[in-house]
Amino acid sequence: MSEVSLLLRAPSANRVYAQAAGALSRAEAHWVLGAHLGAVPALRDREVGGMAGLEVRGMTGEPRSEALLAMLSGTLGVFDVQQEDPPDPDRPLLRPRPLPAVLRHPSDLETTLRYTGKTNEQFTALLVNLAAALSARRAGILDGTLDLLDPLCGRGTTLNRALRLGLSPVGAEIDRKDVEAYRTFLGTWLRTHRYKHTLETTRLTVHGEQLGSRTEVELAPDKQALRAGGGQRLTLLGCDTTRLGEVLPGGSIDALVGDLPYGVQHGSRAGGAWQRSPLEVLREAAPGWRSLLRDGAGVALAVNRRTLDHAEASAVLADAGLRVLSADGAFRHRVDQSIDRDILLAVPFDHPRAEELAALGADQEDPIP
Repeated sequence: MSEVSLLLRAPSANRVYAQAAGALSRAEAHWVLGAHLGAVPALRDREVGGMAGLEVRGMTGEPRSEALLAMLSGTLGVFDVQQEDPPDPDRPLLRPRPLPAVLRHPSDLETTLRYTGKTNEQFTALLVNLAAALSARRAGILDGTLDLLDPLCGRGTTLNRALRLGLSPVGAEIDRKDVEAYRTFLGTWLRTHRYKHTLETTRLTVHGEQLGSRTEVELAPDKQALRAGGGQRLTLLGCDTTRLGEVLPGGSIDALVGDLPYGVQHGSRAGGAWQRSPLEVLREAAPGWRSLLRDGAGVALAVNRRTLDHAEASAVLADAGLRVLSADGAFRHRVDQSIDRDILLAVPFDHPRAEELAALGADQEDPIP
């Protein structure tokens, strides 16, 4: 294996997102590879034959490194850059590198369901990778043991990504139409692909109060795996995200991934009424979310900079016991005229590797303009 690798970047169906894909890919690789490997390899954009890529120098060919390269949200393929005599930087020799299969289910689990406001699948994969990388149990994203929660799951884009990675995720959503739409989609998808599965929906009740619904799904590629307990589970809670601390066991989550309401097309319920302020939603929900996290958990929250200020959001998360590690604008990219999106990366204050992860934030290149 060559010391120099070229990650060929996957095309994006979203034209606006594609414009920022290079900077986002570098930022993702910085955090994910740095956290998993303990050191950030040399990274730079490189175009070969008109194709955009990310050059990575100094990574070994161990299985974990190969799996991480394959898992990065923008990876279409990986090539070893071969030495030439004399060298030609514009026309390098590239050797395709076989990568491990890190996704367990077909891509249509993520791409089939379409609706207004759906998060780009590549961006969702980036969020999941970042939250997992911050977790002290980050290796669980590679072996399926990472416990992931999306407390604002909408119609399940994050849950579907987690399933493809082999995880058994938990999601919560207050909108009954979204809950029903996702439940219907997932059941249909499992039947269409002939997975062995069970899907059961019951009332979600706490201390005699009905909060909504609870859907439990178990799935496996065949009957033997399902019976042997070798399948995956998914829990879908149809309830207010501010009540999750009453529903789920404390200290049970390794990675929390959320796309906060933007105050444009989205809303959330806090204090018994629909709120248009993402800051108020975060203020009401963050303490409950923190109670669910293990001390070594990681958090990745997508936000709209136009409706949620980085400093204010950081202060709210700090009050809930979470330390924001990413700089304002570290993952900034435009979605449309009303949404200027960024990501808040955070960990509990008592995270065992908090200082090491904070150093990754300090070493990241300047925020995306």
